[in-house]
Amino acid sequence: MIEPTLAGRNARLKKIAAWIALLTAALGVRVAMALLLPYVIHADENFQTLEPAHRLAYGYGIITWEWRMGIRSWVFPAFLAGVMRATAWMGAGNSGYLNSIIVLLSLGSLSTVWFGYAWAKRVSGTEAALIAAGASSFFFTLVLYAPKSLSEVVAAHLLLPGLYLGAFAEGSRERRRLFFAGVLCGLAAMLRIQILPAAAVAAVYFCYPRWRTRIPAVAAGFSLPVFAFWLVDKLTWSSAWPSCIRYFHANLIEGRAMDYGTKPWFWYLPVVAALLGPIVIFTLQGVRRSPLLAVLALLIVASHSVIAHKEIRYIYPALALLIPLAAIGYADTAAYLRRRWGLLQSSRAVVASGVLLFVLSSACVARFLLHANIIRGAQFAFNRLSRDENLCGVGVYGSGWGETGGYTHLHRDVPMIIPIRDGADLAAKAPEFNALVAPQAAPEVPAAFQQGECFRGVCVYRRAGACRPPRPGDTINELLQREGH
Repeated sequence: MIEPTLAGRNARLKKIAAWIALLTAALGVRVAMALLLPYVIHADENFQTLEPAHRLAYGYGIITWEWRMGIRSWVFPAFLAGVMRATAWMGAGNSGYLNSIIVLLSLGSLSTVWFGYAWAKRVSGTEAALIAAGASSFFFTLVLYAPKSLSEVVAAHLLLPGLYLGAFAEGSRERRRLFFAGVLCGLAAMLRIQILPAAAVAAVYFCYPRWRTRIPAVAAGFSLPVFAFWLVDKLTWSSAWPSCIRYFHANLIEGRAMDYGTKPWFWYLPVVAALLGPIVIFTLQGVRRSPLLAVLALLIVASHSVIAHKEIRYIYPALALLIPLAAIGYADTAAYLRRRWGLLQSSRAVVASGVLLFVLSSACVARFLLHANIIRGAQFAFNRLSRDENLCGVGVYGSGWGETGGYTHLHRDVPMIIPIRDGADLAAKAPEFNALVAPQAAPEVPAAFQQGECFRGVCVYRRAGACRPPRPGDTINELLQREGH
């Protein structure tokens, strides 16, 4: 009796050690890429989440048109504001809270690894589970988006455990699992309202076929975040209409989203195929084992396809579902090859070849995606200025305000003077700031400013002395309000 007990304990310890190693590696890759190769997926991660969070935490920040119109919820920025206040002491300037947010969001993204393993294990077995876990740990798109404060990314990381809890609710804790499944799916839907159709279909699936006993738990869980978001909107925006309704009105009826570009309805289909690479063929095989994942991914893509304005980041939740589905399909294909041709006889060979294929597939798009999102020099300059205690004003010349990262990266309560149109305008506004962010080759820079550090062709110029109060209309928030941005 002793030997089996010891053997079982050793097996459990090995499994725990393997999980710790895998999750540590997955977390390390995400954090390392965010810190060592800084990049921005979209300006929204600064100006729709981090910047309002900074304003909530410290009382100042850039206010874009979405926040002036009240079409965003304060729930997620309030969470980030709490993180900022709690972790600012961990580093100089903005580094303490920005690095902490990267680590925290990367930790949350590990739900993709757990979900891939757990779901695939349930529907296909250990080989598929290990492939899904390895693929979700290192697939480039998942790694790239993991540390980003984008609502669709955070929504996906909440949706995945909700789907698992609801789809496999059983036993004595069935109602509790269904309740938390509803909470997580509801949170995902409220963070990214376009996910609502998929979350609603999932909730209906959770209740089938025992409607009478399951509906109360799922409905109660789903309603909780809906009510919480409505209450926050009521308290913060003082409006009878929730922010999500005003969001649809502004973007679909008034057409504000169309100002940022449009794409045809089918645009996401080739994009999904390109992002998955060669493994896309295995998703079709995976549908046989797990049609629910395919249906939910399709609903997420479809709900975004009806909106003319499209971006790759919007379908991140669908990609997080399709990668485990493809892993399931690969395991099934390997089983067929084993039976038919005698190939891949070893489970280790199946898992190793599967993970390698997924990593190589993701490498096909890695260079393009990372290159397209490299941070401009202005944001590096703002990071440097966040540690300048003598700053009394900053001017930005030759860079757009969206490239700066806003007060989240500046982290100094001083006027931000934008725009500066030409050399004459620069000379007229120069007394309003003692630091200037401008191109490295900029002969228009007044002689009083001395060039300092440069970042990717953009330099910080400083002058001695104090700053005069800015003239009306010279600051960034006045510009945005005047131009409707």
